[in-house]
Amino acid sequence: MRFLLLLVLALIGYGSLYPFEFIARPDGLDEALKLFTQPSLRMQRGDLIGNLLLFVPHGFLSALAARSTPNPGRTSLRHAAIGILVAVALQIAQIWLPSRVPALGDAIINTAGLALGLLLGMLALRVRPALADSRHAATFVPLLLMLAWVAYQWFPLVPTLDWQNVKNALKPLLLAPQVDPVRIFATVVSWAAFFKLWDLLATGPRSAVLQAFGGITILSAKLVILGASISLSNVIGLGLALVTLPWLHHSRSLPALAIAILFTLFVSGLQPFVPSGAPDSFAWMPFTGMLEGSMGTNLANLLEKTFLYGAAVLFMHRHGARPIAAAIAVALCLATIEAAQLFLPGRTAESTDPVLALLLGVAIAQLSRRPLTNSSKRR
Repeated sequence: MRFLLLLVLALIGYGSLYPFEFIARPDGLDEALKLFTQPSLRMQRGDLIGNLLLFVPHGFLSALAARSTPNPGRTSLRHAAIGILVAVALQIAQIWLPSRVPALGDAIINTAGLALGLLLGMLALRVRPALADSRHAATFVPLLLMLAWVAYQWFPLVPTLDWQNVKNALKPLLLAPQVDPVRIFATVVSWAAFFKLWDLLATGPRSAVLQAFGGITILSAKLVILGASISLSNVIGLGLALVTLPWLHHSRSLPALAIAILFTLFVSGLQPFVPSGAPDSFAWMPFTGMLEGSMGTNLANLLEKTFLYGAAVLFMHRHGARPIAAAIAVALCLATIEAAQLFLPGRTAESTDPVLALLLGVAIAQLSRRPLTNSSKRR
């Protein structure tokens, strides 16, 4: 848990201080003072959601880490204090970054996200106390990946009861239905992976009816999510995935799903399959594309990629591969796609996806570790 907490804080720092182009400012201390004496609390909706979600993983892991200590309450407060100090320190550091706009409001929203993560962690522990036991830490990997898929489906996670929003959400399905074979196949594979993760998480009898109800509920809930929509590809993809539920309950579906995910990534990543003449540039700095442009779109893409890459690594691992080896295999496939995208118009080739797969592999490897038994220690 300590390793994962440090990894999360390192990623938060990376995202907050990118592109690391610091400049000397003689008035830096004065600006730092204004940060607290003249706080700016206004921000756009995308920035608000981004700052809120940024510290949720830290809060969630803090709750799990604290549960296994002699004094969980004090440990949770210590982790929360560290998170708040990091949030404030990052805003101060951004004073020397011309491309960033530091604001105390960001740190306040970060703190709210940390509190939300703590709450979610405590709720998860009530439902499944074994999450705090290092011997069962791997059990919540499927849960986190499932949450990533649900968050992607419901992004931007803003509910609304506006009737106009419901009508707008149904327009792609009823007024302009389009059949996109590539998107349908990707949706089938994604929902099948979601249901397989559900199987891996379940401890009792598996109910196909309950899984079908869950999938339909998740898709239908998009009607009351601000800006979300339901397309014909969404409906067909979920329907075909539900047909595969009996097959998904068998262990032999693990390698097939991993291969299907990789095939989906190749097909989606190489559209429109029309290479250009000269290669484009390659962005070697990880997460360059995700830290530029629309924060909302970037967060949604990150959730989808985390779900797909993590599921592929986990399925390979559950089939017998080591997590790091599985992550390297996924990263090599993604690197191949990125290399091909150098010659595809409208694509941005970068190192982000392979690095993300490797990070997920390291996290899954850490969570999959088992403490040594007495017999193994003697050997």
